Amino acid sequence: MVDVEFRVLDGVEVRAGDRRLPLGHARQRCVLVALLVDANRAVTADRLLERVWDEEPPLRARSVLRTYVSRLRTALADTGATITRRDGGYSLDVEPDAVDLHRFRSLVARARQADDDERALDLVRRALRLWGTEVFAGLDTPWIDAVRRTLTLERAAADAYRIDLALRCGRHVEVLADLTLLVEDDPLDERLCGQLVVALHRAGRSADALRSYQRTREALIDRLGTEPGPELRRLHREVLVADSPDDRAVPAARRVPRHLPPSPRSFVGRSRELASLDALMTSTGDHPPIAVLAGGGGMGKTWLALSWAHGHRDRFPDGQLHVDLRGFDPVAEPLAPDAVTRLFLDALGVAPRDVPAEPDAQVALYRDLTADRRVLVVLDNARDTAQVTPLLPGGTSAAVLVTSRHRLTGLAVAHGAVTLAVGVLDERQAAEVLSRHLGAARVAAEPEATATLLRHCAGMPLALGILAARADAYPNAPLAALAEEVRDASATLDALETGDRSTSLRAVFSASVRVLDAGTTTLFALLGLTPGPDITATGAAALADVPVQRARQALRELEEANLVHQHVAGRYRMHDLVRLHAGELAGGDGGAALERLFDHYCYVASVAADRFTPGEPHRRPPVPAPSGPEVVFDSLWDGIAWLNAELATLMAVAEHGSPRRTTHLSGALARFLDATSHFHDALALHTAAVAVDGRDGYALARRGLALFRLGHVVEARDHYERALARAEEVGDLSLENIASTNLGVLCSEEEAGYADAVRHHERALTAARKGGYRHSEGIALVNLGELWCGLGRLDDARADLEGAALIARQQRDSGLGAVALSGLGVLHQRLGDREAARDFHRRAAELAGGGVLNTINVEVLNDLAVTVHQADGPEAALVHYQEALDLALRTDYRIEQARAHDGMAEALRDLGRVEESGSHVQRARFLRDRLDGSAATGPPG
Repeated sequence: MVDVEFRVLDGVEVRAGDRRLPLGHARQRCVLVALLVDANRAVTADRLLERVWDEEPPLRARSVLRTYVSRLRTALADTGATITRRDGGYSLDVEPDAVDLHRFRSLVARARQADDDERALDLVRRALRLWGTEVFAGLDTPWIDAVRRTLTLERAAADAYRIDLALRCGRHVEVLADLTLLVEDDPLDERLCGQLVVALHRAGRSADALRSYQRTREALIDRLGTEPGPELRRLHREVLVADSPDDRAVPAARRVPRHLPPSPRSFVGRSRELASLDALMTSTGDHPPIAVLAGGGGMGKTWLALSWAHGHRDRFPDGQLHVDLRGFDPVAEPLAPDAVTRLFLDALGVAPRDVPAEPDAQVALYRDLTADRRVLVVLDNARDTAQVTPLLPGGTSAAVLVTSRHRLTGLAVAHGAVTLAVGVLDERQAAEVLSRHLGAARVAAEPEATATLLRHCAGMPLALGILAARADAYPNAPLAALAEEVRDASATLDALETGDRSTSLRAVFSASVRVLDAGTTTLFALLGLTPGPDITATGAAALADVPVQRARQALRELEEANLVHQHVAGRYRMHDLVRLHAGELAGGDGGAALERLFDHYCYVASVAADRFTPGEPHRRPPVPAPSGPEVVFDSLWDGIAWLNAELATLMAVAEHGSPRRTTHLSGALARFLDATSHFHDALALHTAAVAVDGRDGYALARRGLALFRLGHVVEARDHYERALARAEEVGDLSLENIASTNLGVLCSEEEAGYADAVRHHERALTAARKGGYRHSEGIALVNLGELWCGLGRLDDARADLEGAALIARQQRDSGLGAVALSGLGVLHQRLGDREAARDFHRRAAELAGGGVLNTINVEVLNDLAVTVHQADGPEAALVHYQEALDLALRTDYRIEQARAHDGMAEALRDLGRVEESGSHVQRARFLRDRLDGSAATGPPG
């Protein structure tokens, strides 16, 4: 069973969860409406026929009616709403609140019974929000028209009651615009005219109030030949008396306004922000302290402001002024500052007759009155600086607390306001919100469901509040059912819909977006489609097909509106729920934009890869034509920084892009991922490339290398051999060099594998020289030199290693230089020249260090540790073994982990620390025992 909602006040629609149920043609929908109007009561068949067909029922009308009812039963299956036979007719049995019509009537009835006007006003507002543009849209029968007219009158009565309540609550400024339009539409309605007269008079516009009365009086005389009734005449007299010269002599009382709305019940956390407000809201200069709580929609800025304000009322004995400026209201337009000024003057005790006519004079009076008062001014939901500036009090005794979805930078520049960012709740605070709403026991009973709810809300207070309210409405239902509903990302926003626009996430987000210009709105929507975690201005330019400067400006506007944020400088990220809304706005129109973005990333990745290893163009696909802005990296480090920053996005492009892009990125990123020890990313990327084309020898070799680094030797060998076979089949020297090199390295790790290793490396050297691959030749010489050293052929080792070092200097390649120098260190250790060996190893470590060439660095550190062990003793060596082990563990380089454990074991044994030595022996054995595992084998525990 799912939640079902029947809507007739705005069209005719039934929604069950995230589904809109099929209701059939107009006659069948009319049957549904005829039952809904009298929900839970039997409607006879005769009455149904009259309601649906009036006096022209079809032949066999009852049979047709039964067919329609049967179809509706099918449509409502599993919703909890049923149509049953009863008392010679049919009854639609459903929870009354599930039908907007009955919910509207219930809310109005509760409002009329409420003891508190503010509570009544809230209820009747909620009732009126249920209305759309047309009741029973698309249906037209005499009965439907009659009910429609009745409901329209009910709505008008509720709206009039709303205005009465607003006037009783002192909210006359808020209803002025509505009343003006209503009176223009119906100048003969004396009640509306009376309400407008009262609102204008209380807002200090007595002359306008008198003119409004006069217009209605003239309309009544001209059209009906009658004077206004006694109530409207009484209101007219009160305005005249209040505006008399004698009345002006009466001084206005000094009022102490108490405008703060009730403190939020379920407010938790935000201790850091509350402490910051304590410090900020203390006057220290020539201006009142101004704090701006800035954050995206749904972040709980209003709750934070009210919580602090209620907790510090004693600081402001002269009162608290509060107004919702409606800067981002999903329904109403923003309040004009002059209307708020008049509201504040009234609250401060200024009689309407004493309010100046000019807005500037009103602001001056307001500031004069607040110059010596310790009053707190809370300006909630401000659109921009212009809306706030006229409402700043005078003197230094007052304080101002502003909430806005914009940062209001102008307020900081011109008036010294301090902005406090209000972001998501941390995991503990978010869990506390749910516990506060639902009870700790209920939350603790379903930890997995709770974790799902928290994860999908991503720390957004409004989202947490909505889900908590939904769960609280069904206290006996498991949280797992709600968690299942939000688990599907595409339905998450549907699960967070409430039917009330003021608390609808979509409406909240839309209110932030609608103030943006068209270009920024387009970029916002497209950002919701991007697969990566963040984006730069250059990426955004490629996505939207605009210049970088325009993209940067749009991102600044989105950041100002708190729709994106820079989690690091220059990189923009969206909250997960905002991203979902943006993606909905884009719909299916973002395909071309994503194609541009994906091509841009492939292009820039190739440019960066060329910077990283300029001597290996034969190992990578060629750089594609620029897509989006052209990119140039001024240095190797700029290219490395881009690759590191964009790695998550590049992996997402490989996952979500076309097979062509997956293959391209596999080739472009292979050396970077291996050298920087991103072995798991390498395995995922190259696995995807092999899946695209299982005969791609390069992809096989790359996946094999990632497997080898992670200790999956058997599977790695299979990939290398298949790659080599492919190289022989097509005569590809570059692939032959790569596959032979990898096989040689693998064989050198095996006992009695040196002969095979030499054979493979010599083949790799021959292929490199035939192809003119100078850098690959250097790699082959290093590998052979290390083998000759192990076999005791020290002269051959020296020649090859020095040849590799020469190539490294010519190519200016730090990685090749590091392994060549490290090999020379091993050689000089064998020659007995420990001082030279130590020097070579230290130079190699300097070249490989810096946090980039991690794979080479861990190998060099292990070599250095062995030399130091022999030259300076086990105590000195332990530091280097530990450094090598730490780096090998961080990078999950399992063969080098085993080497480091071996070295630690030997050094500890030499120091007499036998038990510790044995632990490292066992660890090394554990790792080596698993070097024959497959890719399915997990990392050692």
